[in-house]
Amino acid sequence: MMNTTQIKTNLYKLIDETDDVSVLDKIQAYFNMLLSKDVDWWDMLSDSERKNIEKGLKQLHEGKGIPHEQVRQEINKFLSLN
Repeated sequence: MMNTTQIKTNLYKLIDETDDVSVLDKIQAYFNMLLSKDVDWWDMLSDSERKNIEKGLKQLHEGKGIPHEQVRQEINKFLSLN
């Protein structure tokens, strides 16, 4: 198990080597959420993630969803063929 210094060093290295702004934004938002405890998980999502969730909820309300049990049956059928 790593100690605090090792974890910080590892995190710093990962952050320092990352130039992807979306990754850095998510890391920053996650830290802010953990430290404040007042942030809703919804606020941590990107606009596209929120839109996809809203689209899925709309589809469910329109009866376009697939029941969980049906999905499980299809997955089990697929897995038994392989």
